[in-house]
Amino acid sequence: MKILRVLLLVLILDIAASADEASPVEFAELYYSKKEYYSAITELLRYQFLFPGDPVYPYSMLLMGKSYFMGGNSSRASAVFSDCYKKYPDTPSGEKALFYSAWIRLEEGSFYYAARMFQEYKFVYKNGIFYEDSVFNICLTEILAEKYNDAQNALAAYKKQFPEGRFSEEADLLSARITQEQQRPYKSPWIAGISSAIIPGLGYMYTEKYLLGLFAMLSNGALIYLAYDGYRDGNMFKMAAFSVIEFSFYNWSLGGSILSAREYNDNSAFMKEIQLHIRRPF
Repeated sequence: MKILRVLLLVLILDIAASADEASPVEFAELYYSKKEYYSAITELLRYQFLFPGDPVYPYSMLLMGKSYFMGGNSSRASAVFSDCYKKYPDTPSGEKALFYSAWIRLEEGSFYYAARMFQEYKFVYKNGIFYEDSVFNICLTEILAEKYNDAQNALAAYKKQFPEGRFSEEADLLSARITQEQQRPYKSPWIAGISSAIIPGLGYMYTEKYLLGLFAMLSNGALIYLAYDGYRDGNMFKMAAFSVIEFSFYNWSLGGSILSAREYNDNSAFMKEIQLHIRRPF
């Protein structure tokens, strides 16, 4: 216990001796600028332990959250930002912390919680520095959640509120892209599967994979004929062998048709395009 007290005293004297040179927060800023994020966190933890009531404390939490995120620990960053906002909502750091926390949710794909937090920012900070960003990011959450009608309404609301806004051109572009995505043909996996169950390969043709569909039809037809030929000739081994092979090809055709419909409807390219509009705020 005495050793711990001595170490703590030495640490305090060391901080006091270097107070005229630079504070731990300034050291943390230096480490952050040099991308030494966990060194920055160490300095911030030291500062927070020694000066819990200091006016710079909220900013130290904000910088710590940024350091955790840039250091690859987004969950810890989100927790620090959330704590900063809850403890210091009336400070500039608390305001930024709420927006940063919402942005992390958006970046991670938690669109429901991201939208709620952006809405909270709008309600709490009506004249906040990220107000317009929050309104626009709500539009992005709706698109990424595939709520296209809600997204169109949110984009229209943004344009009405910010006719000359920073994201006005992007809002027009996103609205047009949503319309294109909604008009894109859709292929039902159920129809594809049932079609191939009745006539193997027909599901592939339904999803516009004509050559694969033709191959499935011919291969299944040939195998069925060979199995029947074995039955007709009384060759049970031939009939059983080709029946097993045909069963495998039939299942391949059935499952493949369903998968083909899902691939046809895949919107991952569109989603990646939308994600390019998410901007890191720090």
